[in-house]
Amino acid sequence: MRGSVKTDDEDVTSKAEDKKLSTFGGVFTPSLLTILGLVLFLRVGTVTGDVGLLAMLAILGLSTLVSVLTTISLATIATNLKVGGGGVYFLVSRTLGPAFGGSIGLVLYVAMSISIAFYAIGLGEAVTSVLGSENENMPRLIAAVTIVLLLGLAWLGADIATRLQYVVMVFLVVAIGAYFVGVVPDLDPSRLGSSLGRPSTGGSFWVSFAIFFPAVTGFTQGVAMSGDLKTPSRSISAGTFAAIGTSTIVYLLVIITFVLAVPLAELRADASIMRRLAPAPWLIDAGVIAATLSSAIASMMGAPRTLQRLAADRLVARLEPFAVGTGTDNNPRRGTALSAGIALVTVALGDLDVVAPVISMFFLSSYGMINYATYSEARAASTSFRPTFRYFHWRASLAGTIACLGAILAIDPLAGALAGCALVVLYRYFSRNVEQVRWVDSSSGFHASNVRLHLERLGASSMHTRDFRPCIVAFAPRDPERRLRLATVASWVDNGSGFTTVTRIVPGKGPVVRKHAQRIGLALQAEIAEHPATLYGRAVVAETLDGGVSTALQAHGIGALHANIAMFSWYAEDAVPTAENHHTSLAQTAIRFRVNTAIVHAPDAAWQDIQDGKAPNRIAVWWADDTSGQFLTLLAWMCGRSEQWRNAEITVVVPADGAVSHTEVEARLVDARITATVKSADIHRSLVDITAGVGLFVAPLRIRDGIPLGPRDQPLDDVVGQLGASLFVHVAAPVDIDQQPDEGQATALALQQDRAIELSARSDELSVTAGRLLVDAELARMLDKTDEEIAAADHSAATAQRKYVDAKTRADEAWRRARELDPNHAASDVDPSLWLTGN
Repeated sequence: MRGSVKTDDEDVTSKAEDKKLSTFGGVFTPSLLTILGLVLFLRVGTVTGDVGLLAMLAILGLSTLVSVLTTISLATIATNLKVGGGGVYFLVSRTLGPAFGGSIGLVLYVAMSISIAFYAIGLGEAVTSVLGSENENMPRLIAAVTIVLLLGLAWLGADIATRLQYVVMVFLVVAIGAYFVGVVPDLDPSRLGSSLGRPSTGGSFWVSFAIFFPAVTGFTQGVAMSGDLKTPSRSISAGTFAAIGTSTIVYLLVIITFVLAVPLAELRADASIMRRLAPAPWLIDAGVIAATLSSAIASMMGAPRTLQRLAADRLVARLEPFAVGTGTDNNPRRGTALSAGIALVTVALGDLDVVAPVISMFFLSSYGMINYATYSEARAASTSFRPTFRYFHWRASLAGTIACLGAILAIDPLAGALAGCALVVLYRYFSRNVEQVRWVDSSSGFHASNVRLHLERLGASSMHTRDFRPCIVAFAPRDPERRLRLATVASWVDNGSGFTTVTRIVPGKGPVVRKHAQRIGLALQAEIAEHPATLYGRAVVAETLDGGVSTALQAHGIGALHANIAMFSWYAEDAVPTAENHHTSLAQTAIRFRVNTAIVHAPDAAWQDIQDGKAPNRIAVWWADDTSGQFLTLLAWMCGRSEQWRNAEITVVVPADGAVSHTEVEARLVDARITATVKSADIHRSLVDITAGVGLFVAPLRIRDGIPLGPRDQPLDDVVGQLGASLFVHVAAPVDIDQQPDEGQATALALQQDRAIELSARSDELSVTAGRLLVDAELARMLDKTDEEIAAADHSAATAQRKYVDAKTRADEAWRRARELDPNHAASDVDPSLWLTGN
């Protein structure tokens, strides 16, 4: 039968699946063995003796809280995607992107490789103590031999190492069991009262916390084996929670039995108190050896797999050879050899106490990143965030992030700062040297969520003109050279303070034109991606060029961000203006929508001088009137912030016969804090003379009877041939360059609304008073009061009514003025028929 045929590929896959690890062997065992390490056997008694039972329980609780919160985040991410190899690196990189993931992955690999040496030396010291040797080099010799043996073990594959871990676990369980058997006869509940508080000669809470906390940092050892798990998403959460729960119970029972069996002073003085209480001390020695050996095995297995995934993602070219695996389980032998080499070098160098705190900080930083990654994913409100782990809330991940940062500060702020600096340096390296779009991560969703939040904060109305930010739509010509020049000039104005979209209008209609426009859009995006400035590209299909300009300007942006500068390119030098390429009508279309309109003139010779750095570093502005002069000067100042025109001298040219005087312009610029030289232009002096020695000329633009006019109302067709690089601008939406924070329409609107609210409140009070007095007057008649009393009541009621009517009139007038100032308020109601479509 066809269904019974098994191909070679299926057979290989089956064998590979058979070698995959279960939750118990792949996650629970390595995590538990690493948590129940040297701290359990050699440090818990000392720490408890230093701070007392209550403080020790608080230390255990805080430590467990960090691990539980981080595990919740781990389980959330792990059940929201298909987990691959690489452990923590994979989870962080697929959530926060390559820069965060690469920096965490690299330092985590180094930290895990060096930690092999720590555990190996701990094993060497334990064996040396058992043997009773006094040779100072014996621990390092044993550590080196252990590393070589572990290399051979890891070389064979994860399944062999896992089987050895089961043997190690047996020794560890026997050792802990031996302790509990031996301590029972010494338990004395009467010691509890004296052991609750901190002894007078005890140590600091946070110092004790720093000593104990490394015990719980091994809970992610199983995560590092994610690529070797049969069901990583389920195993990571179940195995890690089980390991934390089991180890916490063990630590809790050990702490309680310690204080019930031994006075605090003895606990503080004897680091090997567990060995003394056990019926067979050698079993505790075996447990210590087993604990250090298991931690070393876990690190030897986890570190190479982190490196392998990092290399497979090709974030660092020199690491790519380490992506190669061996056998059906893709055993990372090259990475294993490198990790063993790093561990051996670390053992040889010695002085591990200097490096140890920084390594611990690397682990804590990675845990903090796990929590932050989950928080980021949740708060991004991404539609792809659908974890099957239900016991999650973004506040738990945020709390985990803060808890990890707090642990870093509590344990060793200096080491934390060094680790933080290393992560920042690596993050900047990956940000600059790695293409960010390597896989789908939540960083884009997080940014989109922030964009939405910030747009909400801006509101629906236009941004205040005091903080004018260019939102440029640059209409790209067909000629690629002119297109480049247009985009470059737009980037001078933008310079990181606004947005520039290079738009190509594709005239026509129908499916063929739409497909053609799609190809043009992709080509345009690829072209502007090579531009040093941040630009955006798009293609717009329209039946006519005018219609395309109208559509692009009206549809561009969202909320307060909308097009405020439309930019066109002047004809090529050898082009003949025709009805097709004449942009006067296009500029008029932009102006009709109250969009500032600019025309870029960049002749070949002048542009080449700019590119070669030979153009004079001077920008001249033609100040014909206050409306255009202020905006043009602001544009010149904005260009002066760009790299091309850095520290350029700005010269403001004021026509002698203009509407504003030389002195008024100088005062205006001083108030606006813009440094510029103001010069008067004689009416008989030509533009060629005025612009001599100028690298960029910014002048006003007017369109009259379909003819574009420049300075002195001269037709641009007659002017541009005499000028170098120029920017002609029609100001449709003026700005006040000296506007203060408490000035402008927005401030006036707020003040008017406050007044209207105050008058409305007064009107409401008078309405109540008038109503009450009218009732009193009516009651006076009903009760047959005297004529004098009735007349007085009527007079009071009439006076109150007049005051109310007057106050109501003033309140209505105040609200009318507020509506006039409100840019979001329509001057009149819209005819309902205008909302109807033609369908």
